[in-house]
Amino acid sequence: MSEQRMDRPGDWRRRRRPVTDPDTEASADDSSEEATPQPGGEVVLSRTMFSYLEPTLDRIASYSAPLVIAGVVALVSGIILVAFVSSMRLYGYIDIGIGIGLIALVALIQLSSVAAAFISRTGRYGVNSAVMMVAFTGIIVVIGVIAFENHKRFDLTATNQFSLADRTKDILENLEEPVHAIAFYKEARNPNLDTLVRRTRVEETFRDFRAARASKFSYEFKDPDLVPDIVRNYFGDTPAAFVNQSVILEGVNTGTIHTIEPSDRSFTQFEQELVSGILVVSGEEQKTVYFLEGHGERNINSGLEEGYREIGQWLVGENYRVESLRWGLEDEDVRVPDGTCPEGTAPQACPPEAALIVIAGPKFELPEAHREALDKYLSGPQYNAQGEFVNYKGGRIIFLAEPDSPESFAEYLARWGVVPLPGYVLDEVNSPIGQPRTLKLQAFNLLQVPQELIGEVPQHILQTLFGITTPKGQALGDTYMPGATAFVTINDNQRLPVPLAFTSQDSYLIGDIQRDEAIKGDGEDADRKGQFAPVVYIQAFTPVGEEPLASSAQSQPGSLIAFGDSDFLTNSSLATGRGSGIDFFLNSANYLLGDFALESIRAKALTFRELNLNRNEERFVQWTSWLLLPGIMGLLAGLVWWLRR
Repeated sequence: MSEQRMDRPGDWRRRRRPVTDPDTEASADDSSEEATPQPGGEVVLSRTMFSYLEPTLDRIASYSAPLVIAGVVALVSGIILVAFVSSMRLYGYIDIGIGIGLIALVALIQLSSVAAAFISRTGRYGVNSAVMMVAFTGIIVVIGVIAFENHKRFDLTATNQFSLADRTKDILENLEEPVHAIAFYKEARNPNLDTLVRRTRVEETFRDFRAARASKFSYEFKDPDLVPDIVRNYFGDTPAAFVNQSVILEGVNTGTIHTIEPSDRSFTQFEQELVSGILVVSGEEQKTVYFLEGHGERNINSGLEEGYREIGQWLVGENYRVESLRWGLEDEDVRVPDGTCPEGTAPQACPPEAALIVIAGPKFELPEAHREALDKYLSGPQYNAQGEFVNYKGGRIIFLAEPDSPESFAEYLARWGVVPLPGYVLDEVNSPIGQPRTLKLQAFNLLQVPQELIGEVPQHILQTLFGITTPKGQALGDTYMPGATAFVTINDNQRLPVPLAFTSQDSYLIGDIQRDEAIKGDGEDADRKGQFAPVVYIQAFTPVGEEPLASSAQSQPGSLIAFGDSDFLTNSSLATGRGSGIDFFLNSANYLLGDFALESIRAKALTFRELNLNRNEERFVQWTSWLLLPGIMGLLAGLVWWLRR
């Protein structure tokens, strides 16, 4: 008995012996954790749960290498699906779970081997290397985040084409009013080249502005189709198609809003227009509107019934500076103020630059020197210090005509493609009762144009119509013009005419301004019948018959809006509050002044530089870029091995 006890292990609970007796095996299966004595004095212990799993785990462990490979493949494929295939993201998560499960299963089965791999000398070196790599990667990520939030860009181009102008930097540095910009661009999957170029230009300029003064300038991009409430807040009922590619500037404190529309194809004037808009919404700079005097025009300072003091106050309320520009009939040395001071003149004595010229109802002839000065302003040729032509910076003019305007002024309009018709327009349908000479004029309402026709009209023409006649999607009301004339426009390849208002088809052009009734019929004395345009808009670089000089993409054409009447803006007309004449005029002024660019900020000259290589040089650059860095790394690795061998 003692010998049997000596052969048994010290801890009898660890003793395991196979059971051969079926009865004993059955009884062992039905027993609990306690040992059951059997005949002959032999004690058989119960089996643990692990003893049943051990053969299965051993079988799984024999396939550990394929399982690990399958887990890695599932993990990588799952990450790829989640990152790049949004429609299969769920399957990607399932793949990741399977991969992690397979790797974890093998690690748990061979836990002792995994632990030994980390505890051994080689394992400790591996863990140390992994920790160093993670620490290094973490440092690089932190440095990248800090650099991204506080980046500094250096412009090494000869023309500084990727830098803001000094005037822009000064304005942003001294900016007190926080300004927020919203750019409305549709998120198209395949945008056309023009849209892509404009958006890139806008986004890059926004980044430069924010980098220069992040505390005062912020921006965001929005798809007008996805934010109808915001679009309605800024543009009213204007369809989203006409909001696309528009930029809104808003003073955060004052709530003043300024809209910027795309100019040329690549939006090269955007920096100028953005700075101009910032100055407008912050109230730091005012554009100057000059009313020409000296030829019998309406007086901007007159409070009489025929005066224009009320319209001047309306313009001041729109944040414009209003000044008189008086040219005597005998004056020869005249010019439109351009913001420069003649030598020897005190700066405070120099008139501000003219953003807009208004010529309201002249009664005397236009001298030749005055016509040349207006031509030069409207065309706006720019020259460098050597006297070489650079480009055009066209001016802006609003002309308020009359049926009996002086012939020289009518010829001036015709030089730019707007020909006044002789006499006034009598509209038998749209005229107040008892006032046949007064036009009840309806502005061109783009919302009433068929959709298929809108698709055929150039976008810049639609923007013009919308900006003036349909602000925020709301068409203007009737404008009452007593005794208004009409215009025809010259449409050649050098100018862009757009009618802004029409009379009805039952209108007559009365040649005798003293007559109140139309002569109908087909006789020689019959008045001309048809639909007339008493308000027109036109863009041009030069007068009719003159070819424009070769210019760069930064050139801006001159813009002119002609009204067939000047009486609808007098103090007495505005006092009645009848019609939307004041809105028509102010919208026209706002539209013209919206494209005004600051003189001191010029578009950057884009210089393209190419690296021309022959065949051998190209191969050298190609092979060195492929093999140089890997070769250096290989040499360093060999050197480390040699030193540590």
